[in-house]
Amino acid sequence: MARLTRTALQVNAALGILCAVAAGAMMQLVLTRPERLVAAVAEGGYSTLVAAVASQLAGWLHALLRFL
Repeated sequence: MARLTRTALQVNAALGILCAVAAGAMMQLVLTRPERLVAAVAEGGYSTLVAAVASQLAGWLHALLRFL
């Protein structure tokens, strides 16, 4: 039972971190490139929004790897 609890907590923590990073990327997009979000909402599709968030996350990862 303890192993199941530990696994559940690890999955919950990973999802929490992933959601926090995605929310941070969305907020940065709102502040830096609002036109991309407006275009995504106007189209009604999530593909443009997901592409914008993925691009932002890739930029963060590139900056982090360059820093290291």
